[in-house]
Amino acid sequence: MDPASEELEQRSRYLSSLIRRTKLHAAPALAPPPPTPPPEPETKLQLEMEPQPERVEEAAKKPAAVAAVVEKREVKGGGGGGGQVGKGKGKEKEMEKGKEERKVSVRVRAADMPLAMQRRAVRLAFDAVAAMPRLDSKRLALALKKEFDATYGPAWHCIVGTGFGSYVTHSVGGFLYFSVDKVYVLLFRTAVEPLGHPQ
Repeated sequence: MDPASEELEQRSRYLSSLIRRTKLHAAPALAPPPPTPPPEPETKLQLEMEPQPERVEEAAKKPAAVAAVVEKREVKGGGGGGGQVGKGKGKEKEMEKGKEERKVSVRVRAADMPLAMQRRAVRLAFDAVAAMPRLDSKRLALALKKEFDATYGPAWHCIVGTGFGSYVTHSVGGFLYFSVDKVYVLLFRTAVEPLGHPQ
């Protein structure tokens, strides 16, 4: 066996034993099933965009900032209608307490895309990130790609992650690089030429 193969085999055995040990130490005794989570609060997104520069070169140098305000409303259970007349002020305070605002940072880093398409991409990404308890970048990329393929035609590509490098060629009017909190999204379209089938 050559030295490279021996080293790979040794590393493989080490990693396998490490995984086995980790599973043995992390195997909990029969854990009770997790409690049913409360209903998800209703969210509302409001985008506030700064004016963007006219030229694309300036847009690449100075990213346009977008501030999004998410308003959460608490879901109330058991609305039996048995309220009393004297509790009007208490309910108002409770409603104000139930509303909590959270800033979500949405920044367009670079764009060569119509504003309506940009808004659609940001909205789709924001909704998908809000719906996921934990970021699944592959699922988010697939959702954006499929939506743009269905709406604007084929050949859309999407890269999602918290840190990546990329150099791509795109069709004119089909490039958007933005972030939603700490999730970065690169959405672009390539030119598609139909294949000429010889007959």
